[in-house]
Amino acid sequence: FRICDATRDGTCARLEAEAVKLGATRLPATNAWTFAGEARRELRAQGDKTRDGALRDFLVRGDRFRCLRRQEEVSMASVEALAPRPNDIVLDCCAAPGSKTTQLVERCEGGCVVAVEYDPRMVRELTKRVEQAPDLKRRLELIHANVLKTALPYFDVCVANIPYQISSPLVFKLLSHQSKFRCAVLMVQREFAQRLCAKPGDELYCRLSVNAQLLAKVDHLMKVSKNSFRPPPKVCSRALVATRPPARRFSNDNFAR
Repeated sequence: FRICDATRDGTCARLEAEAVKLGATRLPATNAWTFAGEARRELRAQGDKTRDGALRDFLVRGDRFRCLRRQEEVSMASVEALAPRPNDIVLDCCAAPGSKTTQLVERCEGGCVVAVEYDPRMVRELTKRVEQAPDLKRRLELIHANVLKTALPYFDVCVANIPYQISSPLVFKLLSHQSKFRCAVLMVQREFAQRLCAKPGDELYCRLSVNAQLLAKVDHLMKVSKNSFRPPPKVCSRALVATRPPARRFSNDNFAR
């Protein structure tokens, strides 16, 4: 197993110290850790239930930590693709207490991040993360509301980890927003993403593809495994990049009619 600095809060050092106490050794060649001699089987044979339970608990927490690491990789890729500028107003839909929102706040030195979240637990955790840093707190505007029922403010770029059940209404609410936004990074269910990106002649090309590509240029960014979440969903996800096309000469309202 590997221990990586995914959360940037000292968890990595604590896990390494626990691993050493439980008998793990580091492999210099790969920087991985191993329990030599099948430690759990030996502990069970010796009847050492206390240490066996501690080791089992450590492995469970390590699995959660690996999940956090995968989430960190997705967050970093999303922020890099978004490429926020120092004075940008960033809209973070369905925000979470992970590093994505924190990274965005750190980059927007002269702008701000508007984070919209409906779950009160996420709102509390996100508030705690910036409570001890007044400079970051000043650049974060947290809106506790249902994103579908809330009037969204002006924004330059947007990132959204979209719940599967509201994918279609939220995607089109963002793409048709009056803000002439530069870029949006959207995480959606894999099958939904494939339809958004489908080209004329593809088997999955449909009305959803036409409507989305009328409003923006949609490209694939990266695959997101279901093991990146706890508990894991039954389907995989995709991260997409949507950029606004050049201004069209016709009215969207007239075209729709």
